[in-house]
Amino acid sequence: MKRTLYHILGVDSKASFQEIRLAYQTRLDALATRPTSDPNALGLLRHAYHTLSSPSSRSTYDASLLNAVARATKQRVVRDARSSGLWWLVLCAIILVVSGIVWTLRSSARPPLPLPASVGAPPPKVIEKATLQAEPDPSSSANASDALDAPTTTRSAVDVFSDVSPSIARIVATDRSSRTQAIIGSGVVIGSGTVVTNCHVVARAGPINARVGTDIYEATVTVADEELDLCLLSVPGLPAPAVDIGSVDSLRTGQRVYAVGAPYGFDLTISEGIVSSLRDVAAGTVIQTTAAVSPGSSGGGLFNLSGQLVGIVTFQHRYGQNLNFAHPADWIAQMRTRAPSLKAATPSPRPQTTDPLAPPLPRVGDSPDVLIVGSWWCIGGMSFPNGEFHFRSDGTFTAILPRRGDSGSYSVIGGKFVNFDIRGQHSSLVIQNITTTILVLKKADYSDWLTCSRK
Repeated sequence: MKRTLYHILGVDSKASFQEIRLAYQTRLDALATRPTSDPNALGLLRHAYHTLSSPSSRSTYDASLLNAVARATKQRVVRDARSSGLWWLVLCAIILVVSGIVWTLRSSARPPLPLPASVGAPPPKVIEKATLQAEPDPSSSANASDALDAPTTTRSAVDVFSDVSPSIARIVATDRSSRTQAIIGSGVVIGSGTVVTNCHVVARAGPINARVGTDIYEATVTVADEELDLCLLSVPGLPAPAVDIGSVDSLRTGQRVYAVGAPYGFDLTISEGIVSSLRDVAAGTVIQTTAAVSPGSSGGGLFNLSGQLVGIVTFQHRYGQNLNFAHPADWIAQMRTRAPSLKAATPSPRPQTTDPLAPPLPRVGDSPDVLIVGSWWCIGGMSFPNGEFHFRSDGTFTAILPRRGDSGSYSVIGGKFVNFDIRGQHSSLVIQNITTTILVLKKADYSDWLTCSRK
C-alpha cells in the first residue's frame, strides 16, 4: 500500500487535531536534529500537516483514500471471481443435469389424462381491445457524451467556469538565467494556500508569483515530483477556495471535459472537448483530450461537467490535431509516494522502435548531458518548429522538421544550457526541465518553449 499523509506524520487516520500537531512538531524537531538526504522530506511533512489540520482539506483527502481502497477491493473481487468462475459453471451444469433427470422420472410415472368430453365451446369473450404501443423515436436518444453526463445535463460550460475560475492561478516566474519575467503557466488551488502546477513551469524559476483574480501572491515550491511533472506551491495568505478533486476512474472515452487556464498569460480561458482516449503508461493512466490547449495552459485544470478536477493539463503535441494530454488528478495525493524508477509519465506520440545500436536508456539521477542523448518528439512555440530531434553521445545532432532537415553539433554547458552549432551559426537554449521522459528548452530572452517527449 502506498504511503499516505498519515504515514508521513506517523499518526492514525482517526487522530485528533492536537495529535496531528504534536506529531508534526515531533517530526519537525527530528528533521532539525537528524537531517535527511531526501530534499522533499520537509516539504512533504509540511504538506501533510497543512492538509490534515484543515477540516475541509482532510475530508477531501480521506475521501480520496476511501476511493483508492474501493478501487483496489473491486479489482481483487474481479480477480477472485474470474479465478472461481469455472467452478461455478461446473456446479450450475451439474444442477441442471440432476434437475432434468428428476423431471423426466416424475413425468413418466404420471397416468395419462382422460380425453375431455366434446362440448360446444362458448364464444370468446372480448375483455379489452388491444392497443399498439408506439415505437420509441430513435432521434430522442442522446449521444454518447450526453449519456455519460446524464446526472448533470442541466449544467453547462458557463456553470463549470463560474465554479472553478476562482481557484485557477496564473503563474509568473523570473527565469534565473536571464532574470526576466519569462516563465508563464497556470495552476490550480487544491488546499489552503496550496497550488498544484507542472514542474516544467517552475523547476528552474527564480522568484515565483501566483496571480488569482487581481491579487498577486509570492509562492515557493514545497514538493517537486519531476518524474510526474507535478509540483506543489505554498502561497501564504491565498484566500482562494480549493477545487473538488475527482478521479480518472470516473472518466469514459467520449465524456465531455473542460480545460481552464491562462494561455499566453491572458485572462482565464475555458475550452470544451471530450476525453478522446485514456492511455495507460508506467505511472498510471494519462488523459488524452480534444479540449484546446495553448502555451501557458500548462499546470491548468481539466474538469468534468460537475466541476471536479480530473486532470492537470501537461502536454500538447501539434503533430496531430487535438492531441493534448493531462495527468490524472489522482497523482496529486501520490506525489513522491510511488517508486522513483517509474518513468514515462507522458505517452510517446508514436510507437517506440527497437534499435540494437541505440545507446542505453538514461536513468533517474543522470546528468543533463547524459539525459539529453536519444530521440525526442518536440513541440515548437511561436518561433520553434515542430519536429523530431536526435541527440548523439558524440556531440552531434539531427533535426527532422516538416519542410527541412538540419544537423550540426551541440554541447551541454553546466547542465543549464544547450549550445548549438549549425554550419557555423551558433545559438543557445536554456534547459528549463529535463528528466528521463521530458525535455523543455526555451530561449533565454523570450517566452518561447520547445517541449519534448522521449521516443
